[in-house]
Amino acid sequence: RLANKLLSPYLNLLTAYPDQPYGHAPVTALDFSIIPSDLKDEPNDKLNNVLGLVGKKVAAGERVIIYTAWVRLDTQSLLIDRLAQMGIKACILKQNVKAIKREDWVRKKLSDGMQVLITNPFLVQTGLDLNEFTTLIFYNLAFNLYVLRQASCRSWRINQTAPKIEVYLFYWKDTMQQRALRLMASKLAAATMIEGQL
Repeated sequence: RLANKLLSPYLNLLTAYPDQPYGHAPVTALDFSIIPSDLKDEPNDKLNNVLGLVGKKVAAGERVIIYTAWVRLDTQSLLIDRLAQMGIKACILKQNVKAIKREDWVRKKLSDGMQVLITNPFLVQTGLDLNEFTTLIFYNLAFNLYVLRQASCRSWRINQTAPKIEVYLFYWKDTMQQRALRLMASKLAAATMIEGQL
């Protein structure tokens, strides 16, 4: 009974904690508690690697999408602050922009000089062509195969003229993020095999 109550919140904590090793509430059930340590001053290699990649792509004249599925973390605000320090113009597409207005919102931001779009992949999984962005980075995943597939194709549309689109998935090695990503990869392999894409 205790294990059943702890399992879901504990797995969520294990997945989110590497990206933000601070600010998490204890996971409790019955008389048992798991209290995560606060490690706010630890270096964030994942963040730094993402920023390094974005810097190279923007310097080469490309535009980048960064997908952040864990919106309860401070990833979006961290990214926007650090990109601003690098002199890169980034914007966050939030849920309060209605679905029917999102494509116009993106067009306006692009005309204002946006180089990096930060958003939850759920917000752009259908109905948007984002051909201006040729590098797509999944900073963290919600582990929904349908959303992953749809969001990773936002820039690979029938009218895309760029020679290639690159998709990157970042994770912390030897954590629940890596295990979950392996599971997603096996599901994706099975799905594409069923579709006849070997």
